[in-house]
Amino acid sequence: MGKRWEVNNVGHPGQTAQRGRPQAPADTGKATLAEHAYEILQNDLLAGQFRPGEKLRPQALQDRYGVGISPIREALMLLSCDGLVANEGQRGFRVAEMSRDDLLDIVDTRKKIETELLADAIKHGDEDWGAEISAAFYKLVHTPLPAPDDIEAGHRWELAHRRFHFALLAAARSNWLRRIDEQLVRHSERYRRIRIVDPQSQAALARDIVIEHQDLMDAVLKRETERACELLRAHIDETAQIVSKLFD
Repeated sequence: MGKRWEVNNVGHPGQTAQRGRPQAPADTGKATLAEHAYEILQNDLLAGQFRPGEKLRPQALQDRYGVGISPIREALMLLSCDGLVANEGQRGFRVAEMSRDDLLDIVDTRKKIETELLADAIKHGDEDWGAEISAAFYKLVHTPLPAPDDIEAGHRWELAHRRFHFALLAAARSNWLRRIDEQLVRHSERYRRIRIVDPQSQAALARDIVIEHQDLMDAVLKRETERACELLRAHIDETAQIVSKLFD
């Protein structure tokens, strides 16, 4: 990864927990602790708090998050199933690598799956579906873009962004396609966070959020399927084109 990524990647496994990070519940069972470890570790992986290829040592993660070794190991196994962590067997776990080729593969797959889901959602969506899209759009445009070093604000913005895109597809009938797409969206988020923390991308991103999402929402609610799919493809492509340049 290029210089920008190294500069903005401020976390490391031995670092103490960030201010505002959710702490493990005091009175919970093993499953709940594993879910908690999975959530906070996933958030930090998506936010770039670990370098691609970095070794993830369970003891260091236990110190960082204040969660037991067993929940940490379970979380790492789950994250390896998601593809965010590489399981190297006896050699332990590493953060999944990032590359331009991987990004473009994710983008191409998303475009194929999401346009199919979107067309089906437009065909079958009702008034509740439309209302949720409108509510998710309002939340997105009223959630401030985070400063480059504000991990919690970045997480809040990504939740709002994710909610909007999932709302568009919620009326699609294929649960399996939506599950696959959710995994792709999380991998896309890992790359998109690079754009958010890149100073040169901030101004354009703030402008594009409202315009691109407004146009996409309008086409969907008017049930203009062909135009909506075209706008969705362009929206996914636009971020990929900008982020791919940061790998140079």
